[in-house]
Amino acid sequence: MRRPLLFAAHPTIWRFPLLVFMLSLMVGGWIFFKAESNRREIELVKANQMVTTYATAITQQFDHALSAANALAVMVHQGKGQVSEFSRLSRYMLTMYKGAYALSLAPDGIIRQTEPATASHGVLGHDMLAGEDRNTLIPTMNQNVVEFYGPIRLLQGPMGAVGQLPVFLKTAEGSSYFWGFTAVTLKFPDAFSDAHLEDMEQRGYAYRLSGHNPQTDTVEVIAASAAMPEGRIFTRPVRVGTNEWTLEVSKQGSWSNRARLLFEACVTILGSLFVAWLAYLLGGVIRSRKELQRLAQYDVLTGLPNRRLLDSRLKKAIAGANGHHHLVAVCFLDLDGFKEVNDSLGHAAGDRLLQQMAQRLQHCMRATDTLARFGGDEFVVILDRLNSIDECEKILERMIHTAQEPVHMDGNEVIVSASIGVAMFQPGVEREQLLKRADTAMYQAKQLGKNKYVFAD
Repeated sequence: MRRPLLFAAHPTIWRFPLLVFMLSLMVGGWIFFKAESNRREIELVKANQMVTTYATAITQQFDHALSAANALAVMVHQGKGQVSEFSRLSRYMLTMYKGAYALSLAPDGIIRQTEPATASHGVLGHDMLAGEDRNTLIPTMNQNVVEFYGPIRLLQGPMGAVGQLPVFLKTAEGSSYFWGFTAVTLKFPDAFSDAHLEDMEQRGYAYRLSGHNPQTDTVEVIAASAAMPEGRIFTRPVRVGTNEWTLEVSKQGSWSNRARLLFEACVTILGSLFVAWLAYLLGGVIRSRKELQRLAQYDVLTGLPNRRLLDSRLKKAIAGANGHHHLVAVCFLDLDGFKEVNDSLGHAAGDRLLQQMAQRLQHCMRATDTLARFGGDEFVVILDRLNSIDECEKILERMIHTAQEPVHMDGNEVIVSASIGVAMFQPGVEREQLLKRADTAMYQAKQLGKNKYVFAD
């Protein structure tokens, strides 16, 4: 009797399914690798944006605090070397310049007046030029630059920094002479508390802020998380006065989740049997790539253009203004009262407020305008193709009115306002100068009472 043929007699019955399975497994493995690679790259982009944002926030807070030395210098010039009611004026200025710990006057380089009085212990009578050759040093001083020293151990005891501005007056005959210094003392960590570095640790990142200590000639750790940055570390220079510090940020733990890797590997193996599953993973790769491209140009929280896209659009607007002779305005907008919302309702409420404010301000814009998030609670607006200053002011009025409308969150009514600095483009002005002028005008708007706009000189 003839025996029936066994399956082994027909090897092709297994060969094709095996070939399809192996091919599917290879494609699935490639997609799995690309998806994980894109997720890691997205995490790296987010970390890169984060370290840049916090480095900028530190610089802005220090720049604002150190500008108190310039304000004191103006008083010295106006009083022709004398500042009447120094104590009263200094106490008022300390409320305006967040981060400043003490203000001092040092005629001929010797500290004679310091406010508050609690910060004067061991300071009064201190010669800021002790050990220096005055005849050599004084002619090299720049009265337009605040000289920054920090991190250092302050005479008062804590760690901090000092910004000192040389002041030169004129005699009745018109000759210039060295009057002395106006000085701003900063105490750590109060000097950069508004930067909220500790938030990075809550988001799963380790950080370290360090700078060169001129007293000890060593690198001093100014602020750091409990765990030190390790592995893939993102580093950004932090410009502080005339010095440069370093901010380092890394992910706490591994950038990749091992449990997730194991799970996705299993899913990929099983998914190789189903074309639909492969299509889903392929769609995930495409979505990840689009997300990566979006993160490169848009802010993660608000969806608004970020600094990179802002710079591109500002460059385009300036080129159009030069060619067609219409007006372009750059507006620097800061939310008044945002910090109080963050402190009282939490950072999650602050994030929702930023999202709602972004949506509101966009409704004030024209199709040719750009609203971008600059960092923290600061936004930059490019008003392009303006026909007149009146048209610009109408848009600014809409933004001021919109910003102060109440916002309802979790049963709470939140009211903030906006201070806006405006700089009109003029031929020959670079983009960085235009943004700097708008930023300076915004601080003037705050000093004039907030909730208003001010045009740069």
